[in-house]
Amino acid sequence: MNNLNDPPNWNIRPNSRADGGDGSRWNYALLVPMLGLAAFRKKEIEKERSASQRTAAFQRDLEARYHATIAESRRAVAHLSLELEKEQNRTTSYREALISQGRKLVEEKKLLEQERAQVLQERRQPLRSAYLRCLGQEEDWQRRARLLLSEFEAHGARPEVGFLSLQTLGAGRVSAVLFFSLESHI
Repeated sequence: MNNLNDPPNWNIRPNSRADGGDGSRWNYALLVPMLGLAAFRKKEIEKERSASQRTAAFQRDLEARYHATIAESRRAVAHLSLELEKEQNRTTSYREALISQGRKLVEEKKLLEQERAQVLQERRQPLRSAYLRCLGQEEDWQRRARLLLSEFEAHGARPEVGFLSLQTLGAGRVSAVLFFSLESHI
């Protein structure tokens, strides 16, 4: 039979005891499981180390992505703030342009109203001058008629007598006949 406590060809001999004995048979009995446990622990430590290295690498990658995202967001915010400022400047310039255009339109309207008033006044001027000319002619006719009437009254003649014959009329009455004949044509 195999006696596991006393293998015939051990590589490692047990320590000899101080009393002359050949040591404990159990000295190396726990060595194999301890070596196995140590190897297992070493493998577990290596797995944990590689897992922690992967975790650390993953964390560094996430941090790098986070910082890149923050930097990109900041660039986007800066770009959008510039665009917003440009749009605000553009709207301000449009507003100013509309205000100035409105002022120009008001000025043009005033100028057009002044031109219209001048045109209407110029249109009235020829009518007024024609009216004044006709009024002057009518006043001249009235003045001449008064003169003739005053002449008739001064001579004591009646106007109906003026239509008698030209032979009976005197030199002063010829103008009266002409006046009455002109007045009947008007």
